[in-house]
Amino acid sequence: MSLQRRPNLPPFIRDENGHIPMADETANWLVIVTREALEGVASPPDASEERLLEYVEMFGQVATYKLEHGRAGKEETIWVQMEDVAEWRSARSGL
Repeated sequence: MSLQRRPNLPPFIRDENGHIPMADETANWLVIVTREALEGVASPPDASEERLLEYVEMFGQVATYKLEHGRAGKEETIWVQMEDVAEWRSARSGL
């Protein structure tokens, strides 16, 4: 049940958060990446559109992980916070 980026709908920043339009085989999803997650994913801290685009695939994998574990939000949204990135990285290192 992997999420894929939606064609012709690029990621964007709004209200300090990154937004990534994605879809799985049954629904369209909006992945919302918090400012803290954007800043905390790499050094130096940066919450720009460039950072969002640089890590868009990773944020999509984190969102897929949350969806697979039943932690998606209401109305087809998935919030990605820094804690989610850390949990996903930890789970991947255990593989």
